[in-house]
Amino acid sequence: MNQRIPVTIITGFLGAGKTTLINELLHRPYDEKIAVIVNEYGDVGVDHNLVVNVEEEVYQMNNGCLCCTLRTDLSDMLRTIFTIREEQNVPIDRIVIETTGLAEPGPIAQTFMRTPFLQEHYEIDSVITLVDAVNGLYQLAHYDESIDQIAFADKVLITKSDDVDSEMLRVLEHKLEKLNPFAAIERLNLEDINVTDVLGLQLFDEQKKERVSEPEKDSGHHHHAHHDHSDGHSHDHHHDHANHTSGIVSLSLTTNDPIHPTLIDMWMNELVMTYGMDLLRYKGVLHLYGDSNQIIYQGVNMTFKAARGEPWGKKERESVLVFIGKNLPLEEMKQSFEKCILTKEVMEELNI
Repeated sequence: MNQRIPVTIITGFLGAGKTTLINELLHRPYDEKIAVIVNEYGDVGVDHNLVVNVEEEVYQMNNGCLCCTLRTDLSDMLRTIFTIREEQNVPIDRIVIETTGLAEPGPIAQTFMRTPFLQEHYEIDSVITLVDAVNGLYQLAHYDESIDQIAFADKVLITKSDDVDSEMLRVLEHKLEKLNPFAAIERLNLEDINVTDVLGLQLFDEQKKERVSEPEKDSGHHHHAHHDHSDGHSHDHHHDHANHTSGIVSLSLTTNDPIHPTLIDMWMNELVMTYGMDLLRYKGVLHLYGDSNQIIYQGVNMTFKAARGEPWGKKERESVLVFIGKNLPLEEMKQSFEKCILTKEVMEELNI
């Protein structure tokens, strides 16, 4: 039981169908035992046969899974679950957290990143955001929380797609792609849903590049900067689309040349200190000069961490960094990132 417990965060605006989805998942055949953390136990209509922890209201269901009512701090609840797992030998293979409809996923992710106990025993698997096809466009136009939920998603599932016409659905999907060009967007059919469509995806730390989409037909609001220095020359493609309502922008930075470790640390720290709360989500895998291992960057607002990943081995060495934030100076970020890259010319100049 030394392996960290994976955690899936399921978010989405009010009425998007989070509880319905979780109920479906809990009744599908699955080899692993799941602990579900919800804000109100009564919202999840599942049978339970005993209360494992009265004080925290942790119920063990008939299928062996747990349902936990979140009435205290999230980190305290996760400590309780871990204690139940270790001391009472209750099998718990993964956690599902259902957020409230008005919650932003950022603070939840920060809880895991800032708490040593949680870093040691848990890991975020994926953030799944549900979007109501009927009300999604209205919610995105009027509620900042719904925009942040999309911007933070690793995967977006559109619910109630049968209740709208194809044109409205296309417009919604196009809007979602603009807000988050890195997340997979799928239509959710509860009758055909499999547990593996939602759990065990391992998307939170995944190295991502933006989706290749159709040519722009209208005004969007994302920015992409691609850098290919594999031949010692820079080839930049920078597409800017401004949205004056949400201010959400995105940036993708890639290079095959090694990154200077000190310069990239200084660059990241300066970004966080300057734009902290406007950096909704940023992540990446870096190829640092002189390091044979991948370096995994992961950040939410002003909280970020870097960790050594797997050895590069025979894999092509490439750095990929993605940012989603509010009103970020993308061109300035792109240019300052380039100063961290050790191109062949720079390395020859420095005698490296």
